Amino acid sequence: MLFNTFVFIGLFLPLTLLAFWLAPADRGRRGVLLASSLFFYGYWYWPYLVLLVGLVAVAWACALRVERTRGTGPVWLAAIMLLGVLAFFKYAGFLATVAFDLGLTDTASRRIHALALPIGISFIVFQALGYVIDVYRGEFPADRRFSVVLLFKAFFPQLIAGPICRAHELMPQLKQSFRFDLVQFFSGLAIFAVGFLLKEVFADSLAPLVDKLYQPGVKPGAVEAWAAALGFGGQIYADFWGYSTMAVGLARMFGVEIPVNFRLPYLATSLREFWRRWHITLSQWLRDYLYKPLGGSRHGQARTVAALMATMLLGGLWHGANYTFLVWGAIHGGVQVLEHLLRPHIAPRARWVIRTLDVFGWVYVFLVVMVAWVFFRAPDVGHAVTIVKAMFQGPVQWSMSPEVRQIFALSITLLLVQVPLEWLLAQLREARVSPQRAVVATFWSLVVGVVLGAPAAVPFIYFQF
Repeated sequence: MLFNTFVFIGLFLPLTLLAFWLAPADRGRRGVLLASSLFFYGYWYWPYLVLLVGLVAVAWACALRVERTRGTGPVWLAAIMLLGVLAFFKYAGFLATVAFDLGLTDTASRRIHALALPIGISFIVFQALGYVIDVYRGEFPADRRFSVVLLFKAFFPQLIAGPICRAHELMPQLKQSFRFDLVQFFSGLAIFAVGFLLKEVFADSLAPLVDKLYQPGVKPGAVEAWAAALGFGGQIYADFWGYSTMAVGLARMFGVEIPVNFRLPYLATSLREFWRRWHITLSQWLRDYLYKPLGGSRHGQARTVAALMATMLLGGLWHGANYTFLVWGAIHGGVQVLEHLLRPHIAPRARWVIRTLDVFGWVYVFLVVMVAWVFFRAPDVGHAVTIVKAMFQGPVQWSMSPEVRQIFALSITLLLVQVPLEWLLAQLREARVSPQRAVVATFWSLVVGVVLGAPAAVPFIYFQF
């Protein structure tokens, strides 16, 4: 069930809101949220509901055991079981392909993995494992009620593609006494509508245009190659920013606050800053549960470099089981290593020097990110290399097809409107907009989204992860 479809907006959401707020007690409201969330997940493919419940049951049982024993055994058990399921569904086929490429297996073994990937499984596993680790670290107490832990993970606004909520951020709110707040409700509705606009007008309009440039056999010139890079950069930004924004708005309509996942990442002046602005909750998860345990910046430069590269390579693999995602992670990791090594030698004091470096930093980060997106989107490394070569080697043919002109127009417009849109979202999140104005913002966002948006709903990119 997509957020931007009539089934969701016209049926599921209003019926769930009505049942939730008319429920006579908080226990009933939690029951409505849990039932609707399980239905939301099962709507895609109901047998995988068993998998969702099973993964949460592992995290729930291991967290209770950790709290009783304070030992590391239950943590390792949870990690092996949760990551093992993720590896089976997501990486079995990739590992078989790697083995074939290395000459270790025959051709037939490459078809070992034919099961459909459970939607959002990476988000489910990371959030469940993070809960167990937080209990082990004493950052949050284990909850004895399985239904509460299941609702924590299954809460439908963030179930499929995040944000990756921590237990201390979400679980207390789901156990609270729910009170209807008119300002919070209508601001949530407006935030949802702005996310809808981002998805419909930019992401879904760019999707079919970008797909044509990444088709096998297409040999782009420089202009088409840049359109492929910028187009996908705009598509994935609007797509995931739109989803995350819609998730925040949906949660607010139920009286729940979940983390913001984007803060204008394309304005970053270093790659380190980019990852503090892009997919914020994933960046924080990788920092706290992977980078720091690997040594972080506390054990010398060599350990820091190794931790950075390992984190970004594993972060790349988290996004998908393909060589292209490894290259994407290697690009981000390698550039962050260079930034780390050069940072002590760049200590400007003059204001004009700082401003000059900021401009240079923005340009170089934008170029690195756009080049890396080519590997993220391309079907294979060879295809990505072809596009990147064309970006910098030509041939340059300034005549553009209507599709390429549309890609540039949509991408540039997105870059120009991102600041005012983020300002509006901040005003809505901080309750600085009256319910009347929130209704106006909702109305115009939906109108623009419907009138200028793509004719058909496109699945969110991060649903595949």
